[in-house]
Amino acid sequence: MRAQSILPFPPGCSPRRRILLLAYALLAGAVVSGCDSHHRGPDDILAVKLNSPEFSHPIDFTDRTEVLEVEVPDDTEGLSPNQQVDVYRFLERFKREATGRLVISAPSAPRDRASIAHSLKGIQREVADAGIDYRLTRVPRSKKADVPLIQLAYRRPVALPPKCDHWQENVGRNEPRLPYANFGCATQRNTAVMIDNARDLKRSQSEDPRSSERRSVTWSGYVASGKGDSDSGGGGGDAKKGTPAKK
Repeated sequence: MRAQSILPFPPGCSPRRRILLLAYALLAGAVVSGCDSHHRGPDDILAVKLNSPEFSHPIDFTDRTEVLEVEVPDDTEGLSPNQQVDVYRFLERFKREATGRLVISAPSAPRDRASIAHSLKGIQREVADAGIDYRLTRVPRSKKADVPLIQLAYRRPVALPPKCDHWQENVGRNEPRLPYANFGCATQRNTAVMIDNARDLKRSQSEDPRSSERRSVTWSGYVASGKGDSDSGGGGGDAKKGTPAKK
């Protein structure tokens, strides 16, 4: 008795053609199963939200404006040493936590133009050395200020912790084993309260320059081991520890 194939191959189909048809069938099944896994129903989405504190108790953000006021006394010839330190620290904070452009507001008073120009030039020099793009605006001089002021301002995000006030349910008798209303809320709230720079929750910080001292030690050992010679093929590998560099 001749065995029958469980797949409906055409009559007279060669073994090579049967292998190709079988491969196509398996590929089509994998594509269909992969597409079907992406179509999740409302119950699956609800389950993901219940188990994810980021969805149930999100951290909100609000913008806060940070301002530095630089006084411009009469007959000044630029920034004082203390003002230079204040501007430098303010610009470092800007690079670390700002989300927009730096705005420099200089008074457009008819008097003290020379003093304002000298101080503004010193601020622009500090901003250029820091590699920061800025926007310069002219504003009327405030009548409340005794001396003219040059303002540096930027906006930064502030994290708002969620409220964890849903304690109507007795979490000690949770027979369905489902996440309760405040599941993960304390973690989200503590994160928002303790975070030093709220911008870190939105995007990562830029990398610092690598340590050149350690790189020199590693590269010297690599050259001394002979693996960096072009004649030997330039193969990789770990450098020998404690091997001094050839001079």
